[in-house]
Amino acid sequence: MSATTAVVTARNGGRVLVVDDSAVIRQAISKMLKVDFDVAVAGDGEAGWEALVQAPDIGVLITDIEMPRLDGYAFICRVRASDEARIRDLPIIVITGADDDETKTRAFACGATDFITKPLNLAQLQACTQAYMRFEQPVPEEASAYDGLLGRKAFYERGEALWHEASAQRPLTVLRAGLDQVRILYREYGDEQMETVVRHVAKVLRDEAGAEATAIARLGGAEFGILVSGMSKAPGLALAQRLVGAFARRPAHDGKVLSISVGVASSEEGATSCEALRHLAEDRLKRAVALGGNRANGSALSDTLGGPEELVLDGIAPPEPSADTEGDTGADMLFEPEFLPEAVSATTFAAPEPAAAPGRALMGLDRALCYLDNGREAELEPFLDLLTSDVTVLLEFLNTRRSLGLDAAVTRLRSAINPHKRTSP
Repeated sequence: MSATTAVVTARNGGRVLVVDDSAVIRQAISKMLKVDFDVAVAGDGEAGWEALVQAPDIGVLITDIEMPRLDGYAFICRVRASDEARIRDLPIIVITGADDDETKTRAFACGATDFITKPLNLAQLQACTQAYMRFEQPVPEEASAYDGLLGRKAFYERGEALWHEASAQRPLTVLRAGLDQVRILYREYGDEQMETVVRHVAKVLRDEAGAEATAIARLGGAEFGILVSGMSKAPGLALAQRLVGAFARRPAHDGKVLSISVGVASSEEGATSCEALRHLAEDRLKRAVALGGNRANGSALSDTLGGPEELVLDGIAPPEPSADTEGDTGADMLFEPEFLPEAVSATTFAAPEPAAAPGRALMGLDRALCYLDNGREAELEPFLDLLTSDVTVLLEFLNTRRSLGLDAAVTRLRSAINPHKRTSP
């Protein structure tokens, strides 16, 4: 194999394939994700395609666009045109530059699922990857009596009945709710204690939704569905936001403050079936998680970029190799069992020049530290809410992994964040 391919072995399941011709970017992403996932890397689209063919356990694909041999656009098109469903249906996260709308639009038209912007941000990268990595636990078709919820089959049947009764005057709204940081919580609690956590989530949803909910069901290990007949999208979003906020004041049995994300979709938006409406709500839930979680979301990428175009593979020529192309050469093996990337220098994440418009810059923690090192504290002011949110996510992770006793501090930080001021990546 002529381009770099390797693997970072993690302690936990779920394999991510990172395709980028920059060794620095590959190493940085590997370091960021190796706590939660196995990370395979490839140096261009052709090597990435070979990795997908050989590795049946890839769950999420992260790819750059500008690469030698096979660029990101053609690579995405080839994946979406695959005869194998496991490849064709993979979530694809594209790495782009900040505010690169043209790249996003074209990549989404090829079949991209979501985007990560440069400079890379740890919280954003982890949240986005976790949002699209399938992490399913079995759940009975019919929920136990003490749950007070419908099972998946009964929920779908009830939804179909309500769909046929829906009208412009009486729309049907679907909420898809999921517990945030499920992987971390499962590792912390184990199966038995995690079931107690899930029951707590179910109880909060049931209590807070109250009479507004026509039906509530447990659809997966820590995912729930809510049907609301006669409610349009705007009040549906208000209900979802209320559900999200309820968990800050209703901690779990051990005092831990949990958070959820909710995707909202309504029949008034033009869905052609109840199944399509459920999928729309699910896509918006994934988008909410990808943006960091702890939020309600009523829009997906397709709402702003338009639907993916029909894939046309003819006429897509690979870019000419540039003089500054890295020309990575790597091992012939697809996966090296204990590949550990070299440390990434802090200078990799350089702050922009002072002339850059602060309102348009992406302000991750790495860039903020560069600003502080250069005595530019005043320029961080517009980004304090964003940085507080990122720090909160990081503190939650450290608190969980190291048992630092910071639950109260994290709760105070969360209450200080105004989600309407947060600058979404």
